Amino acid sequence: GLYVQQELAVDDFHTNKDRIFRLEYEGSTLLPPALGGALEARYPEIEAMTRVYRLWELGVEPIAGFTIGKTTGRGMFVDSSFFRIFSFPFVEGTPEAALRTQGDIVLSRRFARKLFGEQAAVGQTLRIKDREFMVCGVVDDFKRTHFESPDLLLSIDLVPPLCFGFDEPDLMSVMNGCYDFSTYVLGREHTDLAARLDTAELNRAFLDVFQLALFQTGNKRSPRLCPLKEIYLNPVVGRASRSNTWTYLLVLQVVAGAILFFAVINYINLSVAQSGFRAKEAATRRLLGGSRGSLFGGFVLESIIICFASLVLGLLAAATVEPWFREMMQTDISIRESLTAGNIALALGGVLVIGIVSGLVPAYVLTRFKPIDVVRGTFRRQTKMVYSKILIAFQYCITIVLIGCTITIGRQIDFMCHSDLGFESEQVIVCTNPFNGSQQEGIRNELMSIPGVMAVSFASAAPGVGTHNGYYGHFDTEGKLHDLRGFDGDTAFLTVLGIRPTQETGRRGPNGRQVWLTDAAWRDLELADDAIEYTRAENERHRFVITGRLRDFHIDDFSEQIDPVLVSLEPGYVGRKILIRVTGGQNFAAMDRIAEVYGLHGKESDFDGHFLQQDIDNQYRTQKRMAQIITSFALLAILISALGMLAMSTYFMRQRAQEVAVRKVFGAMNREVLGQLMASFLRLVLVAFVVAVPAIWYFMREWLAGYAYRISLSWTIFALAGLAAFVIAFLTVLWQALKATLANPIHAIHE
Repeated sequence: GLYVQQELAVDDFHTNKDRIFRLEYEGSTLLPPALGGALEARYPEIEAMTRVYRLWELGVEPIAGFTIGKTTGRGMFVDSSFFRIFSFPFVEGTPEAALRTQGDIVLSRRFARKLFGEQAAVGQTLRIKDREFMVCGVVDDFKRTHFESPDLLLSIDLVPPLCFGFDEPDLMSVMNGCYDFSTYVLGREHTDLAARLDTAELNRAFLDVFQLALFQTGNKRSPRLCPLKEIYLNPVVGRASRSNTWTYLLVLQVVAGAILFFAVINYINLSVAQSGFRAKEAATRRLLGGSRGSLFGGFVLESIIICFASLVLGLLAAATVEPWFREMMQTDISIRESLTAGNIALALGGVLVIGIVSGLVPAYVLTRFKPIDVVRGTFRRQTKMVYSKILIAFQYCITIVLIGCTITIGRQIDFMCHSDLGFESEQVIVCTNPFNGSQQEGIRNELMSIPGVMAVSFASAAPGVGTHNGYYGHFDTEGKLHDLRGFDGDTAFLTVLGIRPTQETGRRGPNGRQVWLTDAAWRDLELADDAIEYTRAENERHRFVITGRLRDFHIDDFSEQIDPVLVSLEPGYVGRKILIRVTGGQNFAAMDRIAEVYGLHGKESDFDGHFLQQDIDNQYRTQKRMAQIITSFALLAILISALGMLAMSTYFMRQRAQEVAVRKVFGAMNREVLGQLMASFLRLVLVAFVVAVPAIWYFMREWLAGYAYRISLSWTIFALAGLAAFVIAFLTVLWQALKATLANPIHAIHE
């Protein structure tokens, strides 16, 4: 409950939250850097604009004032207006003085303490890639926001020199063709910016003023302004941002509500199952002058007290598992910090309501009889518990649904993690490339001399990490948009990733350039099978000689269709990443040696080597979290359902004790009696299974529809879910049934 409450309040603390918008289009926020400033100049309704570039690992050199040696920090690049638009609190300095020059830098509280300890950070200097920066402010660590938490915030104009090694100081001149920046705007007060910049107006502006082919007439990528309050729960491709989904939060709330409902049902069933014992107590109190109303209120009060005690125990249990919950849900939630007056009042109100609801049925059952029924012994036989049977069947229905969902989600995750991606992700190490072009061949030779290293490639990026790795979109001579994704690298790129050509033309472009097209790109460009060049692009730079054809491979996760991809390879290419293939037995030893090479060249702080398979696995973190949550809820549902069945079986066996005794006296075998008793309960599970199967099919079909590549809903999923529930119910009831079957019939008849 606290987690959902926190997720719904993301970005709620910003003063201007109702006037902040992010520019988006069809599942992405990635746009050229010049766009924000042009929009601000064109529309007076825009008060301020800021661009945001991705978090980038930066090496921070130790200079005077540091308390630690070389380190790395995650840098986020923004305009100086960022802190004017967003209300992130400052620990040192002021928002107005932040990032006024390219030599200014803002640190997060955590990173400032890491660097300077408890001494003031403002005024200190630090060095990043031979540039010195002065700390102009310390901002509190980013919390309750859709932005990922950075360590350093720097001027957006530093993206070319710090991220790509460009010497040009003008960001626009070198990166205006780069669709890699998120743009936020602040509307002026008393203006409706969203209405002014509707989709039609933005389309006109993008096409007429900025000549962005991405938004030409007929293209489906319609831009829009997304309000800040919708950003977090409206996941799109972006930079330096995190997200959640309404579906995920809804699942958590519905399943948690179902578990709570189970608890209420079982309290009622357990209470009624004990009615035979409590009836004598109630009868005695009635005979001693107690009224039915006071007796009724006493049982309800008892339920409220038990519910309050459960709340206290529940809070203690939650505090115990809080570290596990934080890690699994990637949250900083704290029960202690969440004990606000509002939450305490809500919890106490919930206790009161649940306690009353839980106590009404037992109170009614125990106060509606006449004391004489207890004396005669007819009270127990009058209570049939029909509604309890219905509730137990409903419980098992939900339990089977949860088990089925857990199995389905687990199978889909396993399918995504172990399917053929079209390239070899195992044993490939990915590192940031901090070396310039003149150093590159020497670095390659040093890396190749490491035992276990098989191949080294310098590239723009690696596939399978869920990011936009290059854009080769263009219009052809007939006005059709070809939206190609792309990779740039040197000639070892295909070897490192184990991508094997299916067709080669033997042709090369200028400077030995190789252009490889995947099957999807070949079809998209409408090429003949024997094509050796592509010439139908309107723009000369999109025409190329074709070196060969590759089979399709996945760039994004399995929720997306495989995109058409163009791979451009040139000898001596200087890329942002180094891809290193190692042999299976020497992977971690090779990683250590690679780090040593970085150290020999003074680049220890730039080394961020990791295996490509980790990036691929990280694509499914949300799904894995959901699987863990659903599994935990399923186990809890199983436990509670078993308790409910135990309560039912306990009561039912007592009700039928005399019937069992008579059957045995007249010669019935223990085996026959046991079978009849068990069958009456297992029929409830069978009914639950029949209802649960279409529910599992419906919910999982809708969930799987979100994946372009998915498993089928096999009959084994339903069979395993039903079998699990059947076994649990069987084991739960068996002990009580055996007790009733093996009991001496004389004792039951005497009762």
